[in-house]
Amino acid sequence: MNMYTKRECSQGIPVLESPRLILRRITPEDCEDLHQYMIHPLVQRTISFEPQTLLFPARLYRYFAACYEGLRDLHWAIESKQSRSIIGVCSLQHWDRLQGKARLGYLLSPACWRQGYATEAARSLIHFGFESLELNRIEARCSQANPASERVLQKCGMAYVKAVPAGSGKRGEEEMLMLYAINRGNIAD
Repeated sequence: MNMYTKRECSQGIPVLESPRLILRRITPEDCEDLHQYMIHPLVQRTISFEPQTLLFPARLYRYFAACYEGLRDLHWAIESKQSRSIIGVCSLQHWDRLQGKARLGYLLSPACWRQGYATEAARSLIHFGFESLELNRIEARCSQANPASERVLQKCGMAYVKAVPAGSGKRGEEEMLMLYAINRGNIAD
């Protein structure tokens, strides 16, 4: 049985609920906390956001708002049910309706690492992607220097596909990322 539920829509973005988390549309107030997490040195090593996106919480919110308008990248704030605080963000990015695929992404406050929150949020989005967006494939990328993120992907049932160039951005062309994927029908409850 699926333990992840879809409750209501918040301006087109459904609220997703798992045992310990609520995933919902990002608000301007959330961006203060998200900004602090994104500029944390430990987090900076793992994300590919361009520095100009991170300069101010207001600019970060404008980025999320533009994504909502275009519905190409879907972002959810990760809220802890216990503390009622925002602990991170989880996304389905590069949503391609024609090919039926998207890329999973997530980021958590370092204070919340190694507690299963990333896996719980990612599983919720994988279920949503296959069941509601009718995706055929969900991919994710992680750095070889980030084994914790690789374990999250593996726990979600994703399989290693190949190494891919990081591309442009702060990582540079020389770094290789590990590409993981899961196809519709391979998802376990």
